[in-house]
Amino acid sequence: MKVIWQWEWKQTKKIINKIKKYSIIQIKKMKQQIEIKGMSCGGCVQNVEKALRQIEGVNTVNVSLTPPQAVIDTNHTINTEQLQHALTKAGAYSIAGKEVDKNTKKSGGSCCG
Repeated sequence: MKVIWQWEWKQTKKIINKIKKYSIIQIKKMKQQIEIKGMSCGGCVQNVEKALRQIEGVNTVNVSLTPPQAVIDTNHTINTEQLQHALTKAGAYSIAGKEVDKNTKKSGGSCCG
């Protein structure tokens, strides 16, 4: 009989936090900064933050309108395709210099139209 362990990300985060707390091992955090096109107000900033926070492996997200960017703290590198997919699903947002997949179904849109 095989036993298969299925870990949810929340459980993994709890374990990582306990490891950090008791200094068993040092976990290196990574910071990614991306320039975002398509944001025009505070509502857009909230949409982008919410979309990026839902990506597995993201610890914190700070999005600003000026300059239009996101600073993402993670425990590992998240590829630009995954970031762009989340932005496209959230609305008319994209990573500067990255082509947008027109076939991705959007669940929201730019809050300004």
